Amino acid sequence: MEQNEKKQLVIFSLIAFGLPVIMGLFMWYGYHQEINLRIFPSAHMYYPAAAVMIALLLTEKNEPLLPKSFFKLFLVQTVIMIGSSILSLFITNKFLVAFSGFFTTCGSLVFCICLLLSKDEQIAAYGLAFKNRRRSLEFIFLFIFLYVVISVVIYLIDGDISPLFEIFTDEKTWRALFFSLLTFFFSIASNFGEEYGWRYFFQPILQKRFGPLKGVILLGILWGLWHLPLNFFFYTSPEYGMMSVVNQVFGCISLGIFFAYAYMKTDNIWTVVTLHFVNNYLGAILSADTSTAAQNYGISWKFIGLFAIIRLICFGWPAVTKFFKNPKNINPTPKMRVASITDSLKTAKEG
Repeated sequence: MEQNEKKQLVIFSLIAFGLPVIMGLFMWYGYHQEINLRIFPSAHMYYPAAAVMIALLLTEKNEPLLPKSFFKLFLVQTVIMIGSSILSLFITNKFLVAFSGFFTTCGSLVFCICLLLSKDEQIAAYGLAFKNRRRSLEFIFLFIFLYVVISVVIYLIDGDISPLFEIFTDEKTWRALFFSLLTFFFSIASNFGEEYGWRYFFQPILQKRFGPLKGVILLGILWGLWHLPLNFFFYTSPEYGMMSVVNQVFGCISLGIFFAYAYMKTDNIWTVVTLHFVNNYLGAILSADTSTAAQNYGISWKFIGLFAIIRLICFGWPAVTKFFKNPKNINPTPKMRVASITDSLKTAKEG
C-alpha cells in the first residue's frame, strides 16, 4: 500500500473508530443518569466523513484539487454536533434537542450550497460528482421494493399482516412519504457523513487489499461494530446490547453488500447516501414509528436469526454475481481518483 494511503488509513481508523469509544463513555454516563441521549446518534453519523476529511487535510494539504472549504465546513458541523451531545448531559436537554435538529437542517442547506460552489474538478477528484443518474435511480427504486418485500415477509411470518395494511392506509404514512424528499435534503449532511467514510474511502481500500467480496464483508463487520455504543445505550439497554450488536453486524453486512454493489455500478456517492436515508426513513415508517431514531426496540435471538436470513437473501444476492468476482470492478481509491483527474486536466491543458 502506498505510504500516503497508509497514513490516511491510520488517521481515518483512529478517528472513525476512536470517537465512538470516547463518546460511548459519555453515553454510558448519560444512560445511567437516565438522560435523553437522542443527539448522540445524529452526531455519530458525522464521524466517518470527518475522519476522512481530517486524514486528507493532513496528508494532502498542498493538493490544489482538495475542496478545503467544503471539508472544513463539515468538520465545524461535526464539532458542534459532538459538543451538543456532551452538553445535553449537563444542561436543559429539550433545548439542545431542538437546537441540534435546527442546526442539522441549516447545516445541510449550507452543506449543499458549499458543495455547489466547489469547482467541478474538485468535486470529481474527491468522489463527490453526481453521475450515472439513471442507474442510480434504478438502484434506489430496487432498494425500496426489496425493503417493502422484507417488511411483508416479516409480518407474514409473525402471523398478522394487518398492521402493515393499517400503516399503508393511514394518511400519516403517505404524508410522511410525501415530505421525505424535503427530509432528505434537511438531513443530507448526516447521511453523507457515514457513506463518504465507508463507501468512498474505506471500501476501495479494503477491496484492493482483500478482494471485492471479502473487503465488503469485512467493512460490514466493522461498520456494524462501529454502532456498538448505540446498541448498548440507545437502541436497546445494556442487558440486550450484545444481541443488538449481533443484529447490527448482520444488518450492516447485508446492507453493505447491496450498497457496495450500487456504488461499484454507479461510482456515485450520492446513490448510497440516498439508500442510507431510505433505509433509516422507511424503517421508521414501516414500523409505524414517527421518529427515525430507533430507540429501545425489542429484540430476541429468534428475531435476529430470522431477520439476518431474510436480509441476506434480499440484499446480499449481488455477492454471488460475476460482477462481484471481478477485481477490476472496484472503485478507485481516493489517491487513484485524484491522480486520474490530475492527469485528465494536464492532458486537456496540453491539448
